[in-house]
Amino acid sequence: MPQKSDFLVSTAPVRHEIETPAGTLVAFVRPLSWIQQQEALSRFVDFGAATEDGNPQIDFGGYWRYVFGRCIEKTEPEFTPDELMELSPEVGAEVQKVLPSIFDIVTSFASGAGPLG
Repeated sequence: MPQKSDFLVSTAPVRHEIETPAGTLVAFVRPLSWIQQQEALSRFVDFGAATEDGNPQIDFGGYWRYVFGRCIEKTEPEFTPDELMELSPEVGAEVQKVLPSIFDIVTSFASGAGPLG
């Protein structure tokens, strides 16, 4: 299905062949929209659940659960969303390389492209 406008994020997934210690994994990855980037950031930093010293609570796991669920449309071999949460650390480290990085999102917001800028 063609994209309706250059103003909208593409909904077409991009095919990635990922070489992992366990073999090749193919992942079809969709980009995050601007609002989904906001949601991903909210899963990473929680100002409401500040630590005792007043710093926001950081949750990398929450961020990656959100991104894996939103961005990975399908895999070969086929994994369910629950199975994707069980990837070995070595395989997960390779898969994250084709997904939106929290650091890229934070940097784009800090440069004025989002609510932190």
